[in-house]
Amino acid sequence: MIRMVVLGALAMVLRGQSNDAPAEPLPPTFHCGDRDDLPMSGKDKTCYWWTQSFNAGMLFGAAFNTALDPVLNGSTLKYWGQGVEGFSKRFGTRVTQSMAKGTGQAIVGAMYHEDPRFYPSRKEKFWPRVGFALTHTLIVRNDNGHPQFSAGRVAGAFSSGFSGMAWTPDPINTTSAAMVRVGTSMGGVVAGSFWKEFEPDIMNLASSIFRKPPKAATKAPKKTGDIQ
Repeated sequence: MIRMVVLGALAMVLRGQSNDAPAEPLPPTFHCGDRDDLPMSGKDKTCYWWTQSFNAGMLFGAAFNTALDPVLNGSTLKYWGQGVEGFSKRFGTRVTQSMAKGTGQAIVGAMYHEDPRFYPSRKEKFWPRVGFALTHTLIVRNDNGHPQFSAGRVAGAFSSGFSGMAWTPDPINTTSAAMVRVGTSMGGVVAGSFWKEFEPDIMNLASSIFRKPPKAATKAPKKTGDIQ
């Protein structure tokens, strides 16, 4: 009897010690930047750089802009020509600029511990949301969750603008033309900030436009002989 009491008391003491021991921290969750509620590890940032720099949307956008380039920018048509050769040169330039933009932002952003993602304001009124989207074009969160100036996005825009000078024909290989490309790249950053802020509203509007109205319920005809 005494032995059973001693063993029971010993078991309770050991159980209490195990409950008081601090729990081991959970391993970090790899999410590639898809979880806005979680910080980004170095592995997440590398994955984010890869998926943002090399994806179907980037290739489609490069092809679309390449097709419009002869219309909007006749100088490239003059010096790079038409046909498959001219298209391939312009398309390769667009793709390389996109890769340079993402890589420049990733490298410099890592140096300054930036979280490269856009994030919404959580505001309700329209104009405050517009102001937030504009100002947060160049504002990101750092690894501690505090806002700071984004040197990475600026570096990415300049990387995109000036990378083409390595192969652009001399007559149009100027600093002013490169700065125009920098501005175009920053325009893409602005668009990304606005999209993150207003994406739910845009998707809800599109859903309301294309949603099919519910079919009206039809009443079953009354059977002959029903009691009125």
